[in-house]
Amino acid sequence: MIRRIACMCMENRVTAGVTGWRGVLGWICPAVLSSSLVMDFHSVVPEGVELKIITLGITATTKDQVESALAKLDESASRLALHGAQFICVEGTPLVSLRGFGFDKEIIQRVQKASGVPAITSLTAAVEACKLLNLKKLILASPLGNEANARTREFLEQSGVNVIHLKSLNNIQSRETEKLPRSAAYNFARQAYAEAPGADSIYLPSGSWCPPWVVDCLERDLGVTVLHSRQVTTWAGLRSLRIKEPVKGWGRLFEAV
Repeated sequence: MIRRIACMCMENRVTAGVTGWRGVLGWICPAVLSSSLVMDFHSVVPEGVELKIITLGITATTKDQVESALAKLDESASRLALHGAQFICVEGTPLVSLRGFGFDKEIIQRVQKASGVPAITSLTAAVEACKLLNLKKLILASPLGNEANARTREFLEQSGVNVIHLKSLNNIQSRETEKLPRSAAYNFARQAYAEAPGADSIYLPSGSWCPPWVVDCLERDLGVTVLHSRQVTTWAGLRSLRIKEPVKGWGRLFEAV
C-alpha cells in the first residue's frame, strides 16, 4: 500500500510539471536570456531535466565587460550548486576565448572548486564534439564581433579543430544579436556554406540566436553536421547526468549521447 502511494505521488509530481527529478543542469550565461530560449530548451530535452540559470550582466563583448563577468564566476557557480545544479555549463564564447588556448581549463577548475560539481565551457564542449564526430573542415559562422571571432578561431585551431572559413556578423552589442529574427542563423549559415562548400560542419557560437530547429533544418538541407554553443553544452550535460533518452530535433550530435 505504501509503495503504491509513493508511486502515485511520483506520478502526480511528474504530471503536475515538477521538473528536475532526472537531473538539474546549471547555465552561467553572459547576457540576459529571453523566455524563448528556455522554452526552446524544454521543447527538445527529455522530461524531468531542470535548468537553473544565472546571467553575468554583459551587454557588449568588450574586454572590460568580459573581465567584469569573469569576476562573478565563482559566486555564480556556488549559487547554482546551492540551488541543486548537478552539472554547470559556462556559456559565452568571448569569456572562454579571452585569454587564449587553455583558459577554458582554468574556468572549469574555478567553477568546479566553487560548486563541487562537474563543469564545462561552451568552447570545450564544441571541441569535444568536433573530435568525437571526427569533423575535419569546420565553418565558424558567428554573430559576435570580429575581435571575439578571431580569438575563437585561434582557440579552436589550437585545440586541433581545422577551421576552413570564418563568417562574421560583427555584432559587439548583445542587443544587436537579440534583435535578429529567429531564422537569421539559418540564412547566415547557408551563406557561409556557399562560400566554403567543401566543409563537413558548421559551428554557430552565441546562445541567443539559434533555436534547435535551425540546427536540424541546416543538417537536413546542407548535409553537414551543425553545432551550436548551447546545443553542445546541453549534450555534455546530459552525458554527465547519464541521461540517454534520445533527443530529437537538435541535430545529429545527440546520437552520440
